[in-house]
Amino acid sequence: MPKKTLQNLYDAEDFFDYYHVPYHLEILNLSRMHILKTFQNLLQKEGYFDADSSDKEVWNIQRALLFRAYHEFVKPSPARQKFFPTFYERNGTFYAFDQISNKGVEKS
Repeated sequence: MPKKTLQNLYDAEDFFDYYHVPYHLEILNLSRMHILKTFQNLLQKEGYFDADSSDKEVWNIQRALLFRAYHEFVKPSPARQKFFPTFYERNGTFYAFDQISNKGVEKS
């Protein structure tokens, strides 16, 4: 487990790297603030916002919550498709998790 703590994370990539959650860079770039806000809301709702992320069990729960927050933005809602039609026309509507990597878009 990384030595950083939840409070020391700076940007969305830090969170995804810290929790080893794979992501697609275009989705993260498009929705980073919304994903992190959803993650924060989930942490607060589940009582893990101020929990010690150096505890492996807590870290695993927080990781699952980040994965859940990200997954809400992987498959677009009708509202997101309306506001970002060019993105979804160009990139499709769903990225399977086996098509994404920890560092963003995989090179073909």
